[in-house]
Formats: sequence, structure tokens, C-alpha cells
Amino acid sequence: MALSDHIETLYDLRRDRSGGYEKPYKPALLLALIDRIELGEVLDNRFLLSLQLVERYRDYLRVVGGPDDHDRIHYPFWHLCGDKLWMCYDRNGQPLYVSGQNASSSPSVKWIREHMSHASLDPELFQCLLQAPEREYVRRVLIDRYFPAQRELLWALLAVPADQVQAAEDSAHYNSDPIRTAAFAKTVKAVYDYRCAASGLRFRLRDLTIVDACHLIPFAESHNDHPTNGMALSKNHHWAFDRHLISPEHSQAGLVWKVSPLLDDRIEGHRELIELNGRSVLLPKEKKFYPSDDAIAWRVERLLLG
Repeated sequence: MALSDHIETLYDLRRDRSGGYEKPYKPALLLALIDRIELGEVLDNRFLLSLQLVERYRDYLRVVGGPDDHDRIHYPFWHLCGDKLWMCYDRNGQPLYVSGQNASSSPSVKWIREHMSHASLDPELFQCLLQAPEREYVRRVLIDRYFPAQRELLWALLAVPADQVQAAEDSAHYNSDPIRTAAFAKTVKAVYDYRCAASGLRFRLRDLTIVDACHLIPFAESHNDHPTNGMALSKNHHWAFDRHLISPEHSQAGLVWKVSPLLDDRIEGHRELIELNGRSVLLPKEKKFYPSDDAIAWRVERLLLG
């Protein structure tokens, strides 16, 4: 499996769908696993449910967890197996986690320690993480996708010098990286069910779809690849969106489209966009993926008014 495939999987980890927001457990565990590798504690892809791993996981949860989130590591340690990036093995080298049999349960830390020999990452992903540049890349991907609002706190937790973080985030290569961009696009299109949030147009045939995935606040500025900073739009609406001719905005009727007053309904090419004015934004089915208030405000402030 190529690194691009791993990144796509990391962008769309199977999530707890309760609570109205994405639970932070799996990406927090992955960040803790990366730290164990970076410290040279895991060289053979055999992870144990050690006190050091538990404490590091709790460090991350203190930063990214909400008031209703718990720091019980056995949940992500077990259920990450369902994403096919990770597996727990018994003393005979056989998988402990078996889809369709015990995958829905969450065994205790005690049970895991008694029955597990070790856990391992996907071998190709593990080999990538042994290399410092790839390890740092995957870490940034996880932060940008799941925890963009806590970025500064996470970099402080990692004790990364501010100038080093700034240099990494200013990298033109990272900002335009096709692997990260493709993973974001795949996630956002799926969240919107491959439907344009403006026109409602939907077309999907295998990997073909008519919509693009757009950032509300550009990635180069926000370093935010969370779906709440994204929207699916057809080509023409994407073009108008990027040129600040249309924007979502809050109203008493909900989230609606606002159109630049520079458009003229006497001009044929403008009419389709003008007809959007005041019409509802077609949102994802899951409320936790609705555009964030900060991102909407950013767009409204930049709508062309004159």
C-alpha cells in the first residue's frame, strides 16, 4: 500500500458517531504511537500497552479532548484494528480482533494485557514512520485533519521550536502536496454525498464525480483539513466561490447563500449565481461536519461588495 493510500485512510478513520462531533481517541492514539517510535522505543513494530504509552495518550487527550471525552486507551487501542492500520495479536501470533465476532466489544486494559502478545501497525506504514521526514509528515497530517484548532498546543506538547514549526507550515511543497490534497478531497466529497452544496447537482460513477472539495479558509492560511473547513461544489460554483462572488452565511432561515451585489441579472452568465441568493446551503447529513462558524465568517468578510 502506498503512502497516499495510508493518508486517505488516516483522513477517514472510522469514528464514534455519537455526541455531535468527531471523537479524538484514534488520532490521539496514533500521535502517541508516533512518539514511541520517535523515542526509539519501538524498532520492531511490536507495541505493548505500556504505562508510557498510556501516559502519552492521556497527554494528548488533555489537549484535544472535550469535557465528555474519557482517557481510557483500550477503546482506540482495540477499535483502531477496524481501520486496517493496526492489529492486536495473541500469544500464537493470531489476530485478537476478528471482524464480525468480537469487533464491536471493547475489552478492558487488563484483558488486553492478559491475552495480547503485541500490537503492530501496517508494516509499510511502520517503515515510513521509522524515517524522520515521513514521521513528521504523518504527524502534521493527523493534526491538520483532526486537531487544527489545537495545533499550537500540540506543537508545544511536542516541544518543537516555534521557528521549526513555522518553517514546516510555510513549506510551499506541503501546502500544495497532492497526497494531502487528495485525501482531503475524498473525505469532503463523501461527507457531502458527492452533491454540490449550491446547485444540488450530484453525479458519481465509480471514482468520477462532478464536485470539487473546497476549503472555506484556504489551507495555506489555516492549515485546517477538517471537513468543517470544507465544502463540495461543482466546477462553476467552485470558481465563483474562490473569487468571492458567493459565500455561505447564517440567517434566520439557517445557512444560506449570499451573492455579491456586483453580479447583474441582465447578464446571462450571472443569473445562475444570482438565483442562489438566500437559498439554503445543502449540508452534510451529519451535523458535526457542518461548516464551522469561523470559516463561514471568513468567507462572508471577503465577499466582493464593491
